[in-house]
Amino acid sequence: MINPIYYLYKMNSSLKKVIEDNIGFYKKLNKNDKRKFEYRISRFIKAHKFIGREEVVITPVKQVIIASIAVMVTFRMRNYLYDHFKNIIVYPGNYLSNTTQYYHKGETNPRAQTIVFSWKGLVDGIKIPNDNLNLGIHEFTHALYFSFLQQSSYEASQFIDDYDKILNYLKNPIQKQKLLDAAYFREYAFENQHEFLAVITENYFETPADFHTKLPTLFLLVNRLYGIY
Repeated sequence: MINPIYYLYKMNSSLKKVIEDNIGFYKKLNKNDKRKFEYRISRFIKAHKFIGREEVVITPVKQVIIASIAVMVTFRMRNYLYDHFKNIIVYPGNYLSNTTQYYHKGETNPRAQTIVFSWKGLVDGIKIPNDNLNLGIHEFTHALYFSFLQQSSYEASQFIDDYDKILNYLKNPIQKQKLLDAAYFREYAFENQHEFLAVITENYFETPADFHTKLPTLFLLVNRLYGIY
């Protein structure tokens, strides 16, 4: 049964078309799940402050695209709003980070409760839906992990426990060799354990069939986190 509250919410038709045109995940949902997706987008937008930098104007279209990616990652979860994060900052392109003093196209800062995107980088990430390069998914994965670290809910604890199972998978020499032999993830996945989670999540959403074929054990572990397949 769909939550009755979803029937009370009606999204602007032009914004709904923005989702249809840009988010392949949404197009595959049934009618009820689409209502749920749209409602959660509205909740996400209300729960976060969107800030434009360097003459970026925050429009409803930008909000909906960013929120769509966020909602996709947490779609099968009850806690879907990334509660620890309050601000979403959008630059036109790569920007100089105040934190690292390097140029970035995306950044998740739990101390400042802020997620930062290059708009160009974010749009580039959804243009090609199966290249396993999706800035929005990448940064929202970081944000979800840090949000769950701050929560005491069962869902948060389960997510962290399942993430630990993935780290244990990496410690197994046989599985680690299979991972390297597959050459499926880009090199940045091996930067550290946080980047590994973010990169494999990009692959999980963008090329799930390839992921399952090449690394079935790891795929099932990742599916425990997100529950999409």
